[in-house]
Amino acid sequence: MNYAPSRPDSREWRRRLIPATTVAAASLAITLPLPLAWGLMPNLALLLILVWASVQPRLMPIWAAFLLGLLHDIFTAGPFGLFGLLFPLTVLAVRAGDGRLRTRMMRTDWLLAAILILALHVLAWQLFALIGQPQPPLPLLAQGVVTAFAFPLALALAALLHRRLVEEA
Repeated sequence: MNYAPSRPDSREWRRRLIPATTVAAASLAITLPLPLAWGLMPNLALLLILVWASVQPRLMPIWAAFLLGLLHDIFTAGPFGLFGLLFPLTVLAVRAGDGRLRTRMMRTDWLLAAILILALHVLAWQLFALIGQPQPPLPLLAQGVVTAFAFPLALALAALLHRRLVEEA
């Protein structure tokens, strides 16, 4: 008899690593000097935390969101712990909201995501002031609006990656 522990297949490993890898890549991408039309880039990492927490909740546990938030803080050279707090709060908010909704429609998801994104940006603005690094509110709110408008694109990207890397393998 074979008593060796079973090893998960490569598809299972990919399925587990895709959310964390995409969020880490998005955290790195936000630091790249990209020429953007308005000078604003959506917070891609926050978007992907939001998307993965709603689409694949088991693959975005709170502890992983915390670690990815700390990684985001390191990549963006922001106050250490800011996104380490905001990313798990995002996961908790998504889980609290998913239990209350009976129907899933794109417009409803988008509206709720936009409200959550803007609330998180307002919270970030308040936390910056609390730690003694006050920021003007307009740039943070503008990034929140751009991030909210990018929600359907992040949802499509996550679905495409999941399909290509997991289901077709």
